[in-house]
Amino acid sequence: MRHRLLYLYRWIMWNVFSRLFVRFYLGPRYHFTKSKDSARLPKPPFVIVSNHGTFFDPWIIGYYSRYPFAIMCNDEAFTRGSVSSWYLNSIGAFPKKKGASDFKAMKKTISLLSSGYPVCIFPEGQTSWDGETQLMYKGIEKIVRRSRSGLVIARVTGNFLTKPWWADVIRTGRIIVTYDVVSPERIRGLSDDELFGVMKIGITHSDIKDPANRPDLFSGHDLALGLERFVWMCPACKKEDSLMTTSNEIRCGSCGCAWTIDAVCRLTPANPHSPASGDLHDLAQLQRRRVVEKVRSASPDSVLTTSSGARLQAGKDIFSFVETGAGTMSLTPSRLTFTHDNAAFPPQSFPVQDMENVVIQKRDIVEFGHEGTLYRFVFERHSPMKWICYLRYLKGYRKFEEQGFIG
Repeated sequence: MRHRLLYLYRWIMWNVFSRLFVRFYLGPRYHFTKSKDSARLPKPPFVIVSNHGTFFDPWIIGYYSRYPFAIMCNDEAFTRGSVSSWYLNSIGAFPKKKGASDFKAMKKTISLLSSGYPVCIFPEGQTSWDGETQLMYKGIEKIVRRSRSGLVIARVTGNFLTKPWWADVIRTGRIIVTYDVVSPERIRGLSDDELFGVMKIGITHSDIKDPANRPDLFSGHDLALGLERFVWMCPACKKEDSLMTTSNEIRCGSCGCAWTIDAVCRLTPANPHSPASGDLHDLAQLQRRRVVEKVRSASPDSVLTTSSGARLQAGKDIFSFVETGAGTMSLTPSRLTFTHDNAAFPPQSFPVQDMENVVIQKRDIVEFGHEGTLYRFVFERHSPMKWICYLRYLKGYRKFEEQGFIG
């Protein structure tokens, strides 16, 4: 009886509250639709996996399900106030530690599937910053097999371009959701690697490079605002932390080169001495290659990068962060050092290889664990992604890229 009442409660919360919110609030802003060749969603339980391009993806892909739609969420989402936490719990959403294996979350997934719920999982573990599907985490294929339920692959296009994770404003565009159903019978005939491959192929997408995302389908204003969260290197002079954004323009404060960005993230030189730079995905690839080259050629004591004005926070868990002040971050191949602006505080140093679960939170925060404490560096008008990129490659991310998955 208790289980039935809980299911009824979640059904009401999903259909009366969540789906109405999507229809009347998200719908007019995000302009999403289901494709004509999309498969019909099966009866639950099933696991649904999707690429992740914007914050509201779970509600957009879940809108077409009348069944309560459980969502595996970043645990940080449950710290945004009592109302947010209550709502997420009321629809069956549950937390997972970002960037790390979480046995409790895996156990919760199996429990929800056993209770008849569809469960939504984003195998990338975070939202894409350049519109391209990121490396997937291994392990979801084992959940699907163990649950003996069906699998739905949701491929979402136009979601990143409608609201890039780094952006300050929504664009006008269109989002298309396509479902592909993999039956339990087909799953039983696949190995774990084959099943993982089916999911990987199904959700892999690049919103910027997709020719179907034509410039005439997207428009907006202030398209560059917030971009400094993501880009940190001038495509012309290669200087870091010199890019500034105003309205639709990115400008380097060092060499004076500038580019305008349109709603499909194409970059156009804004003055004669600015080189052509393709699009935002091309710039992201350029940044990554530059980081890989610097990491590969660096001597043990060379400074790879620095950032000033970062604020350091520390806590024993995600609910207990206390800020200790602002300062400057400096990175060598073996160590990240934070020097406080207030000379009364001694510098703090973290061995790179001992930093655990380095992730981005809330668009402007780099978070990691060290010796039982969580640390956060909070940025303003600087790129947290720069630090994620450097630390990833210092900690062996090339291996994951070569094998094509994380884990």
